[in-house]
Amino acid sequence: MYIADELRKIRRSLDSYVIGHEPVKESILLALIAREHVYLEGEPGCAKTLLAEVAAHSVNLKFYFNQFHRDTRLAELIGDVVLERSELADGKGEVVRQRVRHGGVLTADLVLLDDISRAPGEALNVLLRILNERKFQSQPIPLITAIATTNPTGAAYYNEPLDPANLDRFTLQLKITGAISTQKWQEARAIVDRYDGPPEEITVKQTVTADLLAEASRAIQGVVLPPMVMGAYRRFLDALLNKYGCNPSNSLLTDRTMLVKVPRMIKALALLQGRTTAKVEDLRVLKYILTFRVPEEVYNMLDEILQDIIEEQELAELEQAGDEELEAQQGQDAAQEGESEEQAAAGEGESDSVDDLLEALNSEDSGSGEHKPVQLQANSSGEPSSRYQFNAPQSVKNLELLLSRINGRLERNNSDSEVHPGGSPRTWKRMRSFDELLDTDPAEIANWMDWIHPSLPRVYRREKKYVGGEMVIVRDVSQSMEGRYARWTSSVVTKLVDLVRKKRMRIGYIEFNHVSRKYNYAGRFFTRDYDKIVEIASNVVCSGVTNYQLPLRDALKEFRARGTNNKHIVFLTDGEPTQGDWLVREERKMAKKLNVAIHTLFIGTTECPEILDIISEESGGCQFLAVPDELGGLCVEERPQRTQSGTTSRFHANNIANLRPPSSMGSLRGQLSMPSGRR
Repeated sequence: MYIADELRKIRRSLDSYVIGHEPVKESILLALIAREHVYLEGEPGCAKTLLAEVAAHSVNLKFYFNQFHRDTRLAELIGDVVLERSELADGKGEVVRQRVRHGGVLTADLVLLDDISRAPGEALNVLLRILNERKFQSQPIPLITAIATTNPTGAAYYNEPLDPANLDRFTLQLKITGAISTQKWQEARAIVDRYDGPPEEITVKQTVTADLLAEASRAIQGVVLPPMVMGAYRRFLDALLNKYGCNPSNSLLTDRTMLVKVPRMIKALALLQGRTTAKVEDLRVLKYILTFRVPEEVYNMLDEILQDIIEEQELAELEQAGDEELEAQQGQDAAQEGESEEQAAAGEGESDSVDDLLEALNSEDSGSGEHKPVQLQANSSGEPSSRYQFNAPQSVKNLELLLSRINGRLERNNSDSEVHPGGSPRTWKRMRSFDELLDTDPAEIANWMDWIHPSLPRVYRREKKYVGGEMVIVRDVSQSMEGRYARWTSSVVTKLVDLVRKKRMRIGYIEFNHVSRKYNYAGRFFTRDYDKIVEIASNVVCSGVTNYQLPLRDALKEFRARGTNNKHIVFLTDGEPTQGDWLVREERKMAKKLNVAIHTLFIGTTECPEILDIISEESGGCQFLAVPDELGGLCVEERPQRTQSGTTSRFHANNIANLRPPSSMGSLRGQLSMPSGRR
């Protein structure tokens, strides 16, 4: 097919400048012919920008490049605002109108949006709508493809992830890594040989025309999508949802992408391969689409999942071909030997047995039984490990109360904002310096220029909210938590992680008994790998005794170097401390100093240790109690606050220093309120 042969010229141009990165090159070609957008996330210096520039030169497309920063203005992306004056018909006045002189994204065929995660919301929201609709103010624009790049999200690069709704605008999503970080030494040597010399400019000659891309886009509509391919795709989606635990809380499987975009991309891959009919193996295009749409553990198994689907389809095709061949042979034998009735009955019986077998396999794969999420499967044998045993969801009543109270504290902190030049326009204020000229109302500044007076025109007041934040979940895994208490707390942690996921907060996780265990991901304590936290929290193995001091100290030390204003610790336990400083003196002081809210949840029927109330009240946290109900589940209640009068709430240094370890933390109130002379 000549279209595929012409498109290979673009691929050769990419190969001449960039070593490796074969999936990214193929994705760019697919995006050009399917008129879709690409999102590339990777470390600096791994040829993300170069790939887009070479592709633009190869097709002689009008190319636009924008380097995002926190102060990027919308005018930089779509063009300048122009004021137009016109007199009224009666000649008694004039009208001042403003319009956008198209530029940037509105006039380009191929757009490179570098460091898109740094874009302010004012520019990003309008931009992504333009990318999706390919028009501006009802006027169509020539845009074919936008390629967005960003460094990995995290503290190391000061990046925030895109909102899921914005990320879904990019059909193709890939991670790109360098040759050194992946230890691909042959590619590294080839890069050294290729660029052993003075820097060179991109001098790619036009290999194909833009008309060819338009023709290829129209040709996609003519590619046949056989029922067997759609059947395999349906089984793939069924496996993601029912076998591997993908759901709206951990995945981004929208109808727009999975039902509209994916079938088109399957056809585009078939066209790129020179075929007019799609095959089951074209489902591998899903690897370029699901990178950030499913949990990382599921994505890492995608090759295996697709291979199983392809093998199932091949088996079904072989069975179908075998049945057809058997029926044809039976027909010939019946004509020759006159035994058509007996042979037809035998063939029908065999066909029924095959159909019954396939039906049984399909019913088994369709999720008729319960399936464990893949991230909670400990090993290939199917047996859970002793360290991370799978915890089925437990009944926890009134958990919404805990989530709503903590969510209220999160919302209160997130509602705070500050004046910031890179923030979103909220209200108006008077201009104080001409550095704010770009933020003025165009009509007002025009009138002011005609009649200059001391009262300067209005400008936008830009504010930036405190978004994100961080939470540490501290969970008791001492011996007293063994059994149903461990299963309950595991379910509570899972719900808390879902709340944190919605708030886009970073999360840390600590388990403790007589020692404290911090869980790091890629060398960092705070992470947005929520599924990994859920996997770790599935642990229901408990041992040892209880020490409050060590886990609180570890959690607060992690906050010490953080600059966020929205900091929380959720402390889950069922017992009183038996080791360490049971009054956690230094940790309470540190929580006040760092402005960390500590929310406590006590599980059990015994009296709640009073120190938990003291910790929560001093730090501005919430207090909860969880007790078993009559059905064997757990019911969450809010613990009342202590009375803030008398000597009960006063902590004198000389009293606390001389306290002996109480035999029961229930007697702590009496000891703290007792005058020193009567001890």
